[in-house]
Amino acid sequence: MGILKRKDERTQTVTVRVPASVKAELDQLREETGAAGFDLNATLADAVSRVTRQIRDELKQVTHPMGTSSPRSRATGLANSHTESAMTNGKSQG
Repeated sequence: MGILKRKDERTQTVTVRVPASVKAELDQLREETGAAGFDLNATLADAVSRVTRQIRDELKQVTHPMGTSSPRSRATGLANSHTESAMTNGKSQG
């Protein structure tokens, strides 16, 4: 099954303001990674995707306190253990 590959998701441009020193470092890295045969854009896109998911997860924790578990966390067995331990046969113990 290693032959078939999925199409890459269509990409779009995102503009983010960063300090001038970071911009200069990215420009330098783009030259260096390109010369070494690497794709800095793909690396940064992957990093932004991971950070986006992390921000989403963190935001969910802030907007949905730990006492509330999502259907996904219940399905994967990651529901809040405090909530589960306080419940026995559907009745609250506290």
